[in-house]
Amino acid sequence: MDDNGPRETMLGPTSADATGEDFSDAWGRRWVAVGEVVLQEIDVAATEERHDADYRPPPEPDPRTLSVEDLAEKLRPRRLVGGYEYQLEQPDYEVAEKILAMEEPPSTEGFQPPEARFIVGTDDRRRLETPRFWPGSANAYLSQNCTATMIGPSTALCAAHCFYQNGRWIESRSIAFGADTVAPTAPFGSSLADSVTIPNAWISNSTGPQAGWGWDWDFAVLEFSPGRPNLGRSTGWFGTLQNFSGAHTIVGYPMDKLPMPQSWIKGGTFTAAPGSRYEHNIDIVSGDSGACAYHNDDSRCAGIQSTQQRRDNPPRVWNEVRRWDSVTHNFFHAYGNWPRP
Repeated sequence: MDDNGPRETMLGPTSADATGEDFSDAWGRRWVAVGEVVLQEIDVAATEERHDADYRPPPEPDPRTLSVEDLAEKLRPRRLVGGYEYQLEQPDYEVAEKILAMEEPPSTEGFQPPEARFIVGTDDRRRLETPRFWPGSANAYLSQNCTATMIGPSTALCAAHCFYQNGRWIESRSIAFGADTVAPTAPFGSSLADSVTIPNAWISNSTGPQAGWGWDWDFAVLEFSPGRPNLGRSTGWFGTLQNFSGAHTIVGYPMDKLPMPQSWIKGGTFTAAPGSRYEHNIDIVSGDSGACAYHNDDSRCAGIQSTQQRRDNPPRVWNEVRRWDSVTHNFFHAYGNWPRP
């Protein structure tokens, strides 16, 4: 894959003209139509509340310990566009090889609109009074009760479980950046992502005997072009960096703060790094899933909020992000219009 290839075009049909037929994307990769999707209406936050009381298995080994073949198959993307699901015809071995050859992903730059700067304090669980300004502007409220974060002009990150559970795609009626209960309630408009792409391993682990073991693959690429081109130049976006140390912050839409949607900011530190996940002590509530955990010093995303976990014996409560590493970096670069200056 030529990294100087086309980045301004969608990597497949837009939601407006998707017909459910096979297609070749802007890179020449062949996508096969899986079929038309019947979306299920799910309150993702409610499923997290049920899961919160369950003990989940420990993280899998770091994906970078897999073979090229196994990694390529687990990452083989599944994409929802305009009511149809597509899958890459063949596993992308080139992406897997790049991941295994990359010790650490390169950092990427963020962008703050000049008129929308906001000084982030250190108080945990503090409501953002003006989420239309940075950093709230780059975080979105999703109707299924999740959070998404912009990392480029047209690209946002989120958690895969916000879009796919129990063998079905989840209906998303609206995505609103900088959303608030106080006018303007959707300062940048409200619409759907033009495409959502998640790794095959999340789908294959969402049902059957392995259900609940796929949290290492809990990440999703959201694209807003060409339907909402350069959305990020209005909202701003976060840079990315593999970074375990120091204080981090999450801006999300927690379900315990009513009426919804309210944007809340909270801080803390990562406390452990088991495999592809970071454990942390940031106060997370259902509804925060999908938000980026960014480093306080440089506003670079180091993880995607994924799960809340609890163990009864011995008692222990902790939260986890899917850490930003060579796997996520290359997946987002391969299957989204990211990064772009």
